[in-house]
Amino acid sequence: MSPYRATDEQLDREIAALERIGRVRLKRATTELNDIDRDLRELRREKARRAARAAEMSAVEAPVSADATTEHR
Repeated sequence: MSPYRATDEQLDREIAALERIGRVRLKRATTELNDIDRDLRELRREKARRAARAAEMSAVEAPVSADATTEHR
């Protein structure tokens, strides 16, 4: 890369501008990642709720055999 031909003040302004741009982009990316994490947690909770409901339904629907009822008498 060739030497940057600018005054020290111009270099300082350029550095400050790039730092601002970096902070703005980082803030946006952090916000987007937080949104994705929140959506992912919600989907996982929904999946767990569905699995729990399915387990409840299969436990209720499972017929009790005649052998199992006479064993405990």
